[in-house]
Amino acid sequence: MARRDYCRQSVVLHFCGMAFFYRLIVSLLCVIPTLGSALELTLRDAVQMHRPSSLHFDASLCGLWIVNEGREIALLGPTGDITRRFETDLFTAKAISTDGDNLLISDGFGGFQRLTKDGDPIGDKFRLKTPTWDVEGLIARPDGSLIMTQDDDARVWAETRTGDLIWEIRGFEMSPPMVEPQGIARDRRTGALYVVDDNEGSNSIFEFAPDGTLVSIVPLSAYGRDAEGIAIQADTGTMWVGFDGGSLLAVFDYLPGVRTTAPDESGDACLMF
Repeated sequence: MARRDYCRQSVVLHFCGMAFFYRLIVSLLCVIPTLGSALELTLRDAVQMHRPSSLHFDASLCGLWIVNEGREIALLGPTGDITRRFETDLFTAKAISTDGDNLLISDGFGGFQRLTKDGDPIGDKFRLKTPTWDVEGLIARPDGSLIMTQDDDARVWAETRTGDLIWEIRGFEMSPPMVEPQGIARDRRTGALYVVDDNEGSNSIFEFAPDGTLVSIVPLSAYGRDAEGIAIQADTGTMWVGFDGGSLLAVFDYLPGVRTTAPDESGDACLMF
């Protein structure tokens, strides 16, 4: 019986006075996000895009931020046209995330920079308290914490802005292993995380529940080679995956394996390509 079915039943147990405990367990089950069978993808479109290595959806501008391992940063608008374009002062841009009303960029060599969404630097370039190399995926959270992926160490982790570790996932310790974690996206409705593993690994998306439990692995080789960037627009069920091989940006309709109806952040239901 599905977990949600338990939430609609009123069951009275007539032995050992266990009714209270049964109802307590049921109430706890009702607030835990439901794990579906697996992430489901349906290809909607694919467009040529020069090495879309890191992606991030920006609800406030209804656009998709893209970096391509050069210094250029671009914003694709709702129709797929570039509406903003500028460069970072970093040696290269490996990962990008919105950070409140601004942007946060990683160069993959331990350097970070904050920019306005018009490309103006905010303060000096900086490094995190704990030396952080090879960052290929980045999410800046409203509470100030950072979620990051580390390529060569096959690591996904979260830390506070002061450098304290919150949690981590070690890709080499998984079965099957996640060898080369690249881009990362978070579903604001569930807290689920989606990490792409590139061609040196399985060329797949790894879907994790908020507690780090592996929910599903979805191969991407039918759509492109060497997956690197990923972004989602949760309210419209849209997922973008950037493939380095072939310089391709694929657009999918997605149905998550982790499902709930309780959003924890503002909506993002603008219409994108």
